[in-house]
Amino acid sequence: MERNVAVGTKFMLEVNASAILTRLRSAGRASVSALAKDAGLSRQAVSRSLAVLEAMGLIEMSAPDRAAAAAGRPPQMVRFRAEAGHVLGLDVQPGHVRGVVADLAGTVTTEATGPLRRDGAAALAGSLAAAVRDLLDRAGLDPSDVWHVSASAPGIVNPVTGHVALSVSMPEAVGDAILAGVRAAVDAPLYVDNDIKLATRGERWRGAPHVEDSLVFIDWGERIGAGIELRGELYRGASNDAGDLGYLDLLAPQSEAGGDGDLGPFERWAGTRELLRLAGAGTIAELTATPAGLAAIQTVARRFAKGIAAIRALLDPEVIVIGGDIAQLGPVLLDALVDALRAEKLNQPRLEISTLGADAIVQGAIRHSLSWVERERFDASAIRKET
Repeated sequence: MERNVAVGTKFMLEVNASAILTRLRSAGRASVSALAKDAGLSRQAVSRSLAVLEAMGLIEMSAPDRAAAAAGRPPQMVRFRAEAGHVLGLDVQPGHVRGVVADLAGTVTTEATGPLRRDGAAALAGSLAAAVRDLLDRAGLDPSDVWHVSASAPGIVNPVTGHVALSVSMPEAVGDAILAGVRAAVDAPLYVDNDIKLATRGERWRGAPHVEDSLVFIDWGERIGAGIELRGELYRGASNDAGDLGYLDLLAPQSEAGGDGDLGPFERWAGTRELLRLAGAGTIAELTATPAGLAAIQTVARRFAKGIAAIRALLDPEVIVIGGDIAQLGPVLLDALVDALRAEKLNQPRLEISTLGADAIVQGAIRHSLSWVERERFDASAIRKET
């Protein structure tokens, strides 16, 4: 009987510690009394849990804040030690990798972009390892300071194994080259997923606030892909490549689409390479300055609207967020798309421009790594292993 009571007491201690840690991570800094009130626990129960968290190096107890109380005993303050560990987010793209370091509160502390070799898987892995080491050096971290790494890849990725099954734009990444490169630089749990799927997660976390259960994020550049969230969960499809809009074939007349064999039918018809060709421009930033550029935006928007209408007919999402290179056109692009969709008989989803831009992928990678930390290091069962 006594053993059962002891086990139950220890279990409650772990549960309480996890709950207090969640509240403290959100607040950053709080008093012991405020934590007790917020958690609905006695001050003694909170103090016992804080002792566990302090031993784990996750919190720091500070001297009573005498300035915070006009009378009576000043409150004992507690700070979450966001610097106790770090996570890495890596956006791996053809020829370069963008890496960010974030602390346990999700604050980005360091970022860097490094070159990647393209002459084979081994060369890619070696240059990726060098880029990760450089990132850690810039951050002043040892590999042991990293708790988790999440990396993106352009193409179809098995998120369970981290192997890249197909990447038209980056064939040197097919297989385990990204895994090998990261693991050569840091020995931490590693997750690899498709770049657009991570970007979708980044949009939900750090983009414009969304309460919708159904959302589609479209990365629109030379290549076109989408991340789909249904009922608040990422939808991958039977082959893990749901949302590969570039291969949507809307039977565009051949004369209306470029002949680029490295692109899918929809990308050849409505991607930014075709947009720049129609406008006779070198960069997207130039398009709004000339009549030819504005006309090209209207033409490509009408084509792209056909893809949006197809998404609407099949999925009926509440909102579609547009990111990628073309997002820099902002309201000009949105107005052209809305105008092109007026002829559709079905009510169309709300359209938005991404507020994150190129940051969506690394933010999604950070969010995934922090979710792993919350699950494996911060919940009650994880705290049990440390006590």
